[in-house]
Amino acid sequence: MAERIRGRVAPPAESAKPVAWSRAFEGAAFALRTAATALVLLVALDTAFLAFFPTFPRLADNFSPAYLAREARQLAASRPVVVLGDSVLWGYRLPVGDAAVTQLRARDPRWVNLAYEGGSTANTYAMLRILDHAGVVPRAVVFNVNLKEFNSADSAYDKLYPGVERLAWPLLDAADRGKLERVEAQTVDARLNAGVESIWQLYAMRSDLREALFADQDAAHALQDAFEGWNGTAARKAEAHRPTPDKFEGTYDLSPLDDSNTGVYFLRRTAGFLRAAHVPAYAILTPANHKLLHDYIDVPEYRAQLSFVTKLLGTYGVRVLDYDRTFAPAEFLDNDHLTPAGNVHLARLLGRDVAL
Repeated sequence: MAERIRGRVAPPAESAKPVAWSRAFEGAAFALRTAATALVLLVALDTAFLAFFPTFPRLADNFSPAYLAREARQLAASRPVVVLGDSVLWGYRLPVGDAAVTQLRARDPRWVNLAYEGGSTANTYAMLRILDHAGVVPRAVVFNVNLKEFNSADSAYDKLYPGVERLAWPLLDAADRGKLERVEAQTVDARLNAGVESIWQLYAMRSDLREALFADQDAAHALQDAFEGWNGTAARKAEAHRPTPDKFEGTYDLSPLDDSNTGVYFLRRTAGFLRAAHVPAYAILTPANHKLLHDYIDVPEYRAQLSFVTKLLGTYGVRVLDYDRTFAPAEFLDNDHLTPAGNVHLARLLGRDVAL
């Protein structure tokens, strides 16, 4: 009797299998729906992030490849006056509003500052390739040629800025790549990180997001600056930074220039590229503080380098703006970077000399 009752109450063992499979299927379906929803939200967030993220008046200290690619895509819809080069045009040690290109942009929004600290002729050429790949057709290109960057000891002589290298490397030919030392690590971790950045823009532009939120001076830096001003550290740092001639010995290599020099190679590539693209081009011979550097550059070899660069650019139809001795010593912060007053002077010269 008990066995029959138990037989009637307890279901057959095999009847539990469909229930288990059904629950497993429902769990999998729920997980898939959750993953799909998360993916849709991620795509929507990335799309909104790219659409509404601000454009900086100049590139940040640590701009990402994702930010640069976004700017290039946006510039493709206009005909900008593109400024390329190094920290002199970027506005070294100055608030963004004091930089010469920012002043020009305030009067004419077509001016776009894509110079950055660590620029060189190699970086200028790489940036041109990135812009061309994005479909940007500049109204004109203005770039500076700094003789110190023809020195193989210069940090940017044969290296691309990391944010530029990622985008430009696939666009360069074998001869170009053979002239450069690759900066970005090719480790498994680096490749995985690049893979995540390629599908998640918020992550890819995290350094730019910090710049947008805090600019150069976040709360921690503001407190540090206040403390250093109070205890005298700021004054000691300023004194240590005060330029003296001996600090620039060896900055300029005055050996004769030829096509074996990586800087010359990429200068020729830049000028040839602009001529082939029929883009009006202006090359600024970066002004130098001759009073400070007198012992090192007021020699025939320095003038021979200026003449070599001028002649090379002229053969490609690039208009050379020789500003080397245009600025007074008081308009320099150091060997080549300009004060706020110097940047006002530079903006006035560029506004006069660049025909738009």
